[in-house]
Amino acid sequence: MVLSDSKKALHWGAFFVAWLLALPALAGVCESLPDVGESVVSRYVIDGDTLELVDGRRVRLIGINAPEIGRRGAPSEPYAQKARAELERLVGVAGLRLLVGEDAQDDYGRTLGHLFDIHGANIEAQLLQSGMGFAIGIPPNLALLDCHLQQESLAREAGLGVWQQAPVIRAAEVRAGGFQVVRGRVVSVQRAGRYAWVDLDGPLVLRLSEDDQHRFDRLDGWAGRSLEVRGWIVDRKNQSRGHAQFMLPVREPRMISFD
Repeated sequence: MVLSDSKKALHWGAFFVAWLLALPALAGVCESLPDVGESVVSRYVIDGDTLELVDGRRVRLIGINAPEIGRRGAPSEPYAQKARAELERLVGVAGLRLLVGEDAQDDYGRTLGHLFDIHGANIEAQLLQSGMGFAIGIPPNLALLDCHLQQESLAREAGLGVWQQAPVIRAAEVRAGGFQVVRGRVVSVQRAGRYAWVDLDGPLVLRLSEDDQHRFDRLDGWAGRSLEVRGWIVDRKNQSRGHAQFMLPVREPRMISFD
């Protein structure tokens, strides 16, 4: 039987709901039910959040952004090589299982999925628990986000991995695009077209689309508050036209925390 896209989404969502309800408050490292997903074998680890399987698929792990490995002579970010080595260790054993995300592929053609070891423990959660990356949530692949954030918080409190070197920067210090964790104060919130624009006290504005705004609480009450936000910053230096040079699209409320 061939399912329509809407029916596939309902089927996938119902599966995950049943799975999460079966877990004891997502304790440990986001354990799965037995035999969840498909059996896979890793062939090559590209970096701390991406690997290639023996069947040729490249898998981008859902829920984690690991430090970037330097390419073409550029230096690697702190802990990038350690993150890759840790992922190699975790996937270098038999019994891996892959659960493809509701959104199954990214813009680069990579499979988006969660990996689990032979004991059912989530690989991304184990990486986050040891400080080998940052928890990230992009709709609709949010099923394990709360657990991932919980595991990240353990590493952050213990100062492990990426959290050893104070990776959070102030909004006024933003100088380049790419993934960042930023702290700043909200100067204003304005609506224009299909977006809400949240100006911070620096060259950075957050963009919330009309489709996602209902998921965020009381935007009009954000002005004057301090927050921490994470995601991929876009450098708009060639098209800012008097607006903030840097823009950070935010789709998931849990990517923002207020003081």
